[in-house]
Amino acid sequence: MARVDLIKVTKIFERGNVGVKDVTFTVEDGEFAVILGPSGCGKTTTLRLIAGLEKVTSGEIYIGGKLVNDIPPKDRDIAMVFQNYALYPHMTVFDNMAFGLKMRKVPKDEIKRRVEEAAKILGIEHLLDRKPRELSGGQRQRVALGRAIVRHPKVFLFDEPLSNLDAKMRVKMRAEIAKLHQKLNATSIYVTHDQVEAMTLGDKIILMRAGEVQQIDDPLNLYHKPVNKFVAGFIGSPPMNFFEGKIQTEGEKFYFINDDFHLAIPDSKAAPLKDKIENVKDVYLGIRPEDIYLPEISPKNANIESVKAKVDFVETLGNEILVYYTTEHGNSFISRIPPYHPPQPGDVLELHFNMDKSHVFDKETEKNLTI
Repeated sequence: MARVDLIKVTKIFERGNVGVKDVTFTVEDGEFAVILGPSGCGKTTTLRLIAGLEKVTSGEIYIGGKLVNDIPPKDRDIAMVFQNYALYPHMTVFDNMAFGLKMRKVPKDEIKRRVEEAAKILGIEHLLDRKPRELSGGQRQRVALGRAIVRHPKVFLFDEPLSNLDAKMRVKMRAEIAKLHQKLNATSIYVTHDQVEAMTLGDKIILMRAGEVQQIDDPLNLYHKPVNKFVAGFIGSPPMNFFEGKIQTEGEKFYFINDDFHLAIPDSKAAPLKDKIENVKDVYLGIRPEDIYLPEISPKNANIESVKAKVDFVETLGNEILVYYTTEHGNSFISRIPPYHPPQPGDVLELHFNMDKSHVFDKETEKNLTI
């Protein structure tokens, strides 16, 4: 396997459209990295640049320490699993998996050994004589994975491989890919717009927006320490709540204020804020739905601030309840509560904000001022 390095990689298409700009990151040998972001953010373009399916406008790509900018895809020692399975309909599963090895003139006994080994890993050894039309979507995806595995490449590249599967099969195949990575310990780069896939699969997540990298981090840091408002809002479902307002100082204390709120910023958050707030006029306060509580389940020893709001709508999801609120002056937000005795629309409730889990973002730059 091999390390992958991208250094200030930029891709400009015809008519000056920028696909990606100054993308820089490293995927270590054996690491599972996920490139995450909304549609059009440049994640698939980045993957295609690594694969050699697109030519780099500027910057450098290294695989195993070797500069590959001008090396054709077939010589980069990578294997790519596409969104559509791209199986040959007239070939058996065995022949589909063996096709790339046959093109490289690998000996027949070695091809047979590799295909059978990959089929056993994926649990499809009983399907080797079937044609793709006889397989389910999940089985076809396993064949596509098997075709990549038999290559024994330095790097695996996955381009939204589960997007054509139904929700239940996606969950199952996600677990299969995670187990496969543990077995193979292969350097892998996986593209998705699905944050659940990213959070559950990735050792490292590269979050992109409009062709640029926003944050590179492990899943928990990305969730708990977002560097800007976009990251905070993209990661998490339901997304983080945001409120517009200002930061006001009263003695040594900092407060977030707007027409509805006068919330004390705890010392743990105020410390980094002190050095950054001087030239900031307007801010967003961010807090996640799970950090807003009914008083009876509010955590002890937390910095709690009380807020009153009216219940607009309740979603009962079985394992949890999502409650939608509006304050007197029109601030809307969501809380996630345990599935017991849901409030009713029209109820006016006192809610507890856990300010230890809050974030303050500069409204102009959208940077997180509390990390």
